[in-house]
Amino acid sequence: MHNTHWSTNRVFVCERAAAWSSINTRYFGRLKVSSLDEEPLDASLDSYEVGALRMFSITAPAHHVARDNTCGELPTDEFYKLVLQVSGSGIVEQQQRRVELSPGQWILYDPRAPYSITNRERCTLLVTQVPRVLLSGLKLSGPLAGQTGHDNVAGLHGVFGTYLRALSEQLPGLPDGVGQAISESVMGLLGSTLAESFRRIGEPVPLPSVLKLRARQYIHAHLCEPDLSIQGIADALRCSKRYLHRVFEDDPMGLERQIWNARLERCHAALMHECNGGRSAAQIAYAWGFKSSAHFCRLFKQQYGMTPGECQRLALASRRTAVLQ
Repeated sequence: MHNTHWSTNRVFVCERAAAWSSINTRYFGRLKVSSLDEEPLDASLDSYEVGALRMFSITAPAHHVARDNTCGELPTDEFYKLVLQVSGSGIVEQQQRRVELSPGQWILYDPRAPYSITNRERCTLLVTQVPRVLLSGLKLSGPLAGQTGHDNVAGLHGVFGTYLRALSEQLPGLPDGVGQAISESVMGLLGSTLAESFRRIGEPVPLPSVLKLRARQYIHAHLCEPDLSIQGIADALRCSKRYLHRVFEDDPMGLERQIWNARLERCHAALMHECNGGRSAAQIAYAWGFKSSAHFCRLFKQQYGMTPGECQRLALASRRTAVLQ
């Protein structure tokens, strides 16, 4: 998957602190960042656009990050922040709550409220910026941390943490074109986890936004099934078809169109990939839930301005040109 890589190793030792501050400002705004390590500041950041999400893999020595009232408005204020502790240990403090994170644990918080994060040893973090619109109706009274234990809530928290940790390891090697599918998986799991968490503590669940996340996760998981339907999604999520339509009524595209577009995205990525050079466009279409080759070709041309066959031939020519160069 395409990413932008930044590292302090590219500058002189005496300039590394300033360089790291500049990198952080570029993506997170003017937070207060300070190193807690006397050794040369050896840090790196990889930025990924994953569908609607922004993900950052960060490796850094012991450091402290804080936002207070002097920071003003930041470009990240339109996002919630989800942090997974991949290695090392961290402490997050916000709204008089202190949360300690060990490897595999995660936390979701609203970065508009003052907070601080302290990592007292070298660490690796997966930081995800989640657009607020994807969690409309969510109100966090403080940071929400992954729980441990053996009940349903802790189980879901653990599954989500394990998924994020595996994702952090696989992100660099994932092919382009899968960002939307990964985004939907992340948001679907997060939505299910939030629903269980709020239900457990007796707080109102932001049903429309959570249901939307779960519906998109269900679509992603069952996209290859030809009989996937809005009624089937409603039945699986235990709501009415009418209510499901209402949940998605503010989206630019209807739910049925979203299903077809998701299938088209998967087919386009498959047609472009060299491992599918021996498969016909029709075979790929059927594998992703299309029942009619003619229907697939018509929708594909509307979406991409070319036929599936032309797309496949263009990808092949591009690979041959790359080999010759």
